[in-house]
Amino acid sequence: MKILRDVLLGVMTATAVITGTQAAAYADPAPVPTSEAEKPVSTAAKPERPDGVAKIQSGLPVRTLNADGNFYVWSDDRNKALLYPGDAYDGWPEGWNNRVDVIWNNGFPGRYDDVNVYDYATWSGSAYACVGNGDYWDLRRGDYVFSWVNDGADAWQRSPLGRRVHDNGSGHIWVDWCGNNNR
Repeated sequence: MKILRDVLLGVMTATAVITGTQAAAYADPAPVPTSEAEKPVSTAAKPERPDGVAKIQSGLPVRTLNADGNFYVWSDDRNKALLYPGDAYDGWPEGWNNRVDVIWNNGFPGRYDDVNVYDYATWSGSAYACVGNGDYWDLRRGDYVFSWVNDGADAWQRSPLGRRVHDNGSGHIWVDWCGNNNR
């Protein structure tokens, strides 16, 4: 048995050496390296977020692990939620302004994944608070305040700074990052 094993190992070793030598003799030359790396044929890009009309949902939105691309605005007074895939440049619908109790940013991570909530329906120049991607704010239970305002704002636009967002929000836009970012 030992002799048979040794013979088989010898044959396998000889075959590997011969095959390796023949393969090297007939192999194609290696490609010449270039200075630029090749770009992939297709790149995955996040689709541009469309401006959307709010959908109305009954019941408080349930937090999930998966992003659905929406910004939720819940009102106890209305007992409903608005779902926004896009911006609310001109404010939330009549009856929703200054009546918001829960907000939730369930947008897709990437560009324009944070949301500025404004104290005044016409968003440019008014005070705002920024809701980060994935953040769920129960405005009734937290001290969420308007933290920023446009640099060129008048005194009346600066007055809401530090005021609670609860029952004071009027509209929103999607932004690329939280901070002093009024676009």
